[in-house]
Amino acid sequence: MNEHFVERVERAIACGLEKRPQKMGQTRQRREHTVQVNGDGAPCAHCGEMLAPIRSDMKYCSVRCRQLAYHQRLALAESDP
Repeated sequence: MNEHFVERVERAIACGLEKRPQKMGQTRQRREHTVQVNGDGAPCAHCGEMLAPIRSDMKYCSVRCRQLAYHQRLALAESDP
């Protein structure tokens, strides 16, 4: 490792500036704030389950639903002449 990097990390640890893992309460507060900003919730475009969008353009509740919807679209496109 670079000596300067090690020195800075040790200094940050000594000063208490290193980041600690977030507690569950802080994560929940951040998600609640995101819901307030992006909307109260919307149904997933694939399964219909209500989701709390992290982004304003989020359509699916999970990566799995997004992938399944994509595969459905591919199957429909292949079946149409």
